[in-house]
Amino acid sequence: MKIKQAKEYFEDGVITGFDAVRDPLMPGAWLLVVIGSKTSGKSWTLETALGKQKSYANLDTLIGEIETIAGRVSSLHINV
Repeated sequence: MKIKQAKEYFEDGVITGFDAVRDPLMPGAWLLVVIGSKTSGKSWTLETALGKQKSYANLDTLIGEIETIAGRVSSLHINV
């Protein structure tokens, strides 16, 4: 999913949240998983303009991307 589509889906209520997961191909990096509503039953990984998984070097950058899509981040929950 590209940023533009993610913004549209968020505004339409299709997106209910986000997950930050470790990128298995790039140690120390993160992927942004976009979580769809229960009715959509889907989740997507954010992609680059070339259609590849978008990897983030740090959580600050990833959270900034979420703020671009959703306008805010109200909390962050960490699972170990």
